[in-house]
Amino acid sequence: MTYDRSEAELARTLTGAADAAPPPVGDLLAAVQRRRGRRTRRRVQSALAVAGVVAVIGGGTAVARGFFSSGGGEGQTLSAATATATATATATASAGPTEAAEPRRVAIRPAAEVWPAAVTKIPVKAADGWRYRPVTGLSATELLLVAESSFEKAGRLEVYDTAAGTSTVLADMPTPEGVKGYFVQDVEAGAEYVAWWGETPNNSDKWADFWVVPRAGGTAKQVGQVTGDLSEVERIGVTADSVVWSAAGGGIYRMPLAGGSPEKIAGTDGLHLMSWPWATDVAKEGGGEAEQKNQTKVVNLETGQAAEVNVPAGVQGLRCGPVWCFGKEKDQENDASVVQRVDGSDRKSPPDLSLWGGERSLARGFGFFQISGVVGRDARGEEIEDAQAPLAAVYDPATGTAAGIGRRDPSGGGSYGTGTSSSPTSILYWDEGQRQVEKCRKVDATSVPHPPGEPVPTGKVTSCTTTTEGGGKELTVVNLLAVPPTE
Repeated sequence: MTYDRSEAELARTLTGAADAAPPPVGDLLAAVQRRRGRRTRRRVQSALAVAGVVAVIGGGTAVARGFFSSGGGEGQTLSAATATATATATATASAGPTEAAEPRRVAIRPAAEVWPAAVTKIPVKAADGWRYRPVTGLSATELLLVAESSFEKAGRLEVYDTAAGTSTVLADMPTPEGVKGYFVQDVEAGAEYVAWWGETPNNSDKWADFWVVPRAGGTAKQVGQVTGDLSEVERIGVTADSVVWSAAGGGIYRMPLAGGSPEKIAGTDGLHLMSWPWATDVAKEGGGEAEQKNQTKVVNLETGQAAEVNVPAGVQGLRCGPVWCFGKEKDQENDASVVQRVDGSDRKSPPDLSLWGGERSLARGFGFFQISGVVGRDARGEEIEDAQAPLAAVYDPATGTAAGIGRRDPSGGGSYGTGTSSSPTSILYWDEGQRQVEKCRKVDATSVPHPPGEPVPTGKVTSCTTTTEGGGKELTVVNLLAVPPTE
């Protein structure tokens, strides 16, 4: 749930996403003989580099926008545009012969069928027109929401009762006096308090502050401020007497709710907060090599106990909670997923589920995966997609149950969002009324960028632009706190 920090930091985020992304359109044109051979992977290049995202999927290069993307500004929350150019049958090479595969269906049912009690509808906006941004579940029937007066400008916290269909204001989220360019960042729900932090992301100041309000509601209180490296907040948590957070460079700190100086929690060098009291030895963010790094320990900061992660050979990007881990197999074109317990037991590779970056873990030990939708190839080597397949899935590792998230457009596009809490969220959501519309036109191949040193394409290509239209009335929400316990 992170707002814009700075252009430099945003550039680092996009660079990290690019490190993990497939080749751009230019490479596709230069190797047109592959045509749409890996179209789906390009399509689902959702840059899940920021917390609380809406992944917008479509066309040849997908764009994912953070719900609290990385700073303040105006714009459409549930919108993105993608463009791709696909070569037609011209003077360039055509697809080689490929053995056709028998098409099948993705065997993952929608969440509304798997966990009907966990799926509900909420309005996109409050009665006064402020737009809601889901954060996480507070109970099986209560959702924590941020109401924004304008894009990424948080103004208040509300609790939406899905049983009654009503919303209650929890607290206003004030701007500190005398602070310009202030934006609220991550929100975290604790047992007794709800906490959040803010910063001035569009200037060079290294400064942040922390706020709390009783979970029952009331007046928000500024706990304190930090500067320097301590202001590079990664995740936050809140206990009965302190705000806790991890810094981007490692180390976990606390500050008393009554006010006072921050102090480092002993023994937390190199650790990163996951969800209080749990910490890990891998950072929250990171693309490229950092994303492929395996987690090796899970630490309970209350007891000091550390569990070593049994990392199997051939696995990368393994991320673990207190019980379950999620990663992927190395050197697998389809990003085959790996699920296991921290000690390495109960290892499995669920079909049709892939990890392509972003948050792997959700609340209550659930995993979060992408679904490519590819079910085979035709005689020309073209990918065949299941147009009814969900875009993503929540996976219950205890039972092996997968529940589909989001609705795929006929073109293969679509969008979904994850709740914007600091800890792994219990909320996923999407706009059923939203559609991606693709418009195509013929253009000269010479007008499309191509890799340096490669021959200039000739003939005509089809240039397509995908835009998001419709929706904006209600969100379909999956609240994992309403899923019956299985372990």
